Amino acid sequence: MKNIFIITGPIGSGKSSACKFLKRYGYTYINLDKFAKEIIKKNKDIRKKISELLGINNDLSKRIPWKKIREFISLSMKNKKSYDSIVHDIFYKKLNHHINIDERDYVIEIPLVETIRKIKQKKIIICILASYKKRKERFTKKKNRNEFQFCSLDNLQQSSEFYIKNSDYVIDNNKGIEKMTNKIISIVNKYQ
Repeated sequence: MKNIFIITGPIGSGKSSACKFLKRYGYTYINLDKFAKEIIKKNKDIRKKISELLGINNDLSKRIPWKKIREFISLSMKNKKSYDSIVHDIFYKKLNHHINIDERDYVIEIPLVETIRKIKQKKIIICILASYKKRKERFTKKKNRNEFQFCSLDNLQQSSEFYIKNSDYVIDNNKGIEKMTNKIISIVNKYQ
């Protein structure tokens, strides 16, 4: 039986590192942010709706302004919900189809724990948590990222308690990648 591990957690918690670690062990890795971007690039109707939402007078067929989209989403929960309503149903439908027809084991990175219920298959949800300070430090280390962006995006996310309540396992990622990966191995080994 195939395993589907969902890695979730707030921004800067270490989700990508956890997923890349499992990818090295043979799991097929899907980053939902990248998956959504690919769908947006290919879907003319979605691009048109995003263009209208942002007040842009073109169909985004030549260039999609990811930075402008990120800034728009981070301004308010209303903006985030408007954007999500355009994109989420379509990409979750495609994701479910994709993992339904394939028997490989998956690790899927999903920042928004509240949307995980849209994955119809049996799944194991692992939440990665870290302190606010650590998460901000990790986020701002990346190119073209700053503290203001971190704070704006962090304010749109669920509380740590919400992540914990909606996960099967919770891993603290304040003490380094090695400790986190050891905990991941112990969880994954339960399902082998």
